[in-house]
Amino acid sequence: MTAAAAAPTTRPAAGRLDAIDWLRGLAVVLMIQTHLYDSWVAPAARATELFWWTRFLGGIPARLFLLLVGVSMAIRFESLLQKKVDRATMCRGVAKRGAEIVVLAYLFRFQEYTLGGWGSNWPDLFRVDILNCIGACMIVVPWMAAPRGGRPQYAASLLFAALFVALGPIIGPAHFPDWLPRPLTSYLGGQRPMAWFPIFPWAAWPLVGVAVGHYWVRQSREPRRQARAYALTALVGAALTGTVILVRRIDPYIIRYPSELVQQMGPGSFFYRLGLLGPLALLAFGVTRALGQRFSVMRQFGRTSLLVYWIHVNLCYGLISRPLHRRLGMGWATVGLVAMVTLMLGVSVLKTKYWKGWRRHEQSRSGRPAVAG
Repeated sequence: MTAAAAAPTTRPAAGRLDAIDWLRGLAVVLMIQTHLYDSWVAPAARATELFWWTRFLGGIPARLFLLLVGVSMAIRFESLLQKKVDRATMCRGVAKRGAEIVVLAYLFRFQEYTLGGWGSNWPDLFRVDILNCIGACMIVVPWMAAPRGGRPQYAASLLFAALFVALGPIIGPAHFPDWLPRPLTSYLGGQRPMAWFPIFPWAAWPLVGVAVGHYWVRQSREPRRQARAYALTALVGAALTGTVILVRRIDPYIIRYPSELVQQMGPGSFFYRLGLLGPLALLAFGVTRALGQRFSVMRQFGRTSLLVYWIHVNLCYGLISRPLHRRLGMGWATVGLVAMVTLMLGVSVLKTKYWKGWRRHEQSRSGRPAVAG
């Protein structure tokens, strides 16, 4: 096969991966603004409409991260399908990485505890936060959504997602017996401050992500089909959000929840937020297609999301920024946000530039082939 013939099949795959990196980078930027405004804005400024919008945008990052966890699983599954890897091996590989993420989540929490001077509430060490949830979903979801017989499991992924959404308002805020250890039951559900991201209903996001990821991968094998796939994703997303808005206008209490927290775990909130992500996927595809291989801030952040998460949370909430906590108006907090994003971008660039160089140097010394990553 000639290079000219191979080009159409390889270019869409690069664009697809770039779009996913861009979406992950968008989640990183929205995450930074959420945490910084939450930590630094003074109580009086929290009553403003501008602060309300920061909270609204703050509902996107966790959901987008989890959806992309499922998309990344699907990309991995598609690659392993081509190598004819069996289903159990696929699941074990993803679950192993999930276990590593859970360990990193506890290390991160321990670091926060120590940097806080050992004065914070020690049960926070076992809080189920977004990293814990990502790891737990990577352990659980593959066994529900991995391909069977060499074929993607679209229906199974979406049915299990529907199950988690349906049970979310029931199990998510549930009180478990006192004799059960809360650090474990909080992965299923429970009350804050221990259970922030239980898998009921949050596992629904990566389950949908697996189905979406398989669809994107398979449609990306031809450029026109790839563009249509992202356009259709945007249209379906807009339809989902529009439908929820319409139903709420007809009857805002069609499903009655005991609290706003429980409502956020319900199907209305899920489909509304899921719909918002559809147009963002089309935006990511369009931007990355237009940029080509030129530098992109979002794409850069997307490739170092864990590192940026690890550092910025401590800078936003830790001792180093304590004089700023709950002290700033929206204007000065926005100045701080620009500075924080710039600093994190510098860290991200340094990581990709020097960490890869160091790995290649060590691998050349040891005689092992360098692996891109």
